[in-house]
Amino acid sequence: MSDCRTEAISLGRTDYSNSSQIITFYTRDFGKIHTLAKGFKRISGRHSSKAVDLLTHYQILFIQKEHSSLHTLTDTVLRYNYPHLRSNLDKYYKASYMAELVNRFTLENDPSAQLFDIFLNTLTGIEADADSTVQLLVFEMKLLKILGYLPLWGHCVSCKNSLPQLANVCFDAKAGGALCGECRGKLRNGIMVSSGAVRIAGRLAEFNVKKLERVKIQLSICVEIEKMLRYYIGSLLNKELNSWRCDSLNRV
Repeated sequence: MSDCRTEAISLGRTDYSNSSQIITFYTRDFGKIHTLAKGFKRISGRHSSKAVDLLTHYQILFIQKEHSSLHTLTDTVLRYNYPHLRSNLDKYYKASYMAELVNRFTLENDPSAQLFDIFLNTLTGIEADADSTVQLLVFEMKLLKILGYLPLWGHCVSCKNSLPQLANVCFDAKAGGALCGECRGKLRNGIMVSSGAVRIAGRLAEFNVKKLERVKIQLSICVEIEKMLRYYIGSLLNKELNSWRCDSLNRV
């Protein structure tokens, strides 16, 4: 066993006992971890200073167990709790969706400092930006790229030719990208989207998350890109995410 200190964002929690919880964090140095937080649970009628809130940035100290995936949380220091996320339902649902994506796509003890930093910076961006739609789309694309799941956007995934400029194309999750009209043939898989949405989607993974307040994308294009992403992510995970049931996210 060893004492470990790292930055962390809280992803989820479940009750363990009357006073303790199992808390899932995504950390900068250790990736996703599950911790047993003894005495950290809020008791009704009292506000525990040790209680851990979701979607909050902490510095945590935990005892890493060698032969168990459940580590012991010993201390937390609040770095930032994103108060404007909690006062805006749309922003909170988007942040919750990000947390669910990270939780579903990442493995335990598989760190990515790049993903942690993008997660942290996007939470900050969503809290500050009046229109957080582009912030969310860029995060989804960057997560897919970092973890090796980014679809092929630049040309037809089958024949490798450029996609037509002024036509709808088929985005096929199983193929891993867009198909031109000829390659689509009689395939029944996929969804039809504009080639313009596909081209813009291909650029999002390269955007700087700290400068997105300058980026403006037409709402109809954002709707198409989110449609592709939900179809593609659902195919990768073989399930729908809980966050998709929220009306706020359904409006993109």
